Amino acid sequence: MLRDDREHLELEKLSVEIHKLMAESRKLAAEEAKIKREAMFYPFAVGAGLITALVALITLLRK
Repeated sequence: MLRDDREHLELEKLSVEIHKLMAESRKLAAEEAKIKREAMFYPFAVGAGLITALVALITLLRK
C-alpha cells in the first residue's frame, strides 16, 4: 500500500511538472510570435519616423 501511494505521488508530481512545462512552452511560443510580429513592422515604424522628420525639416527650412 505504501509503495502504491509513493508511485501515485511520483506520477502526480510528474504530471504537474509536465503541465508546467507545457504552459512555459506556450508562453515561449507566444513571445516568439510577438517578436516576429514586431520585427515585421519595425521597418515601417522607422520609415514613418524618417518621413515625419523629413517633413518637419522641410517645413522648418521653408519658413
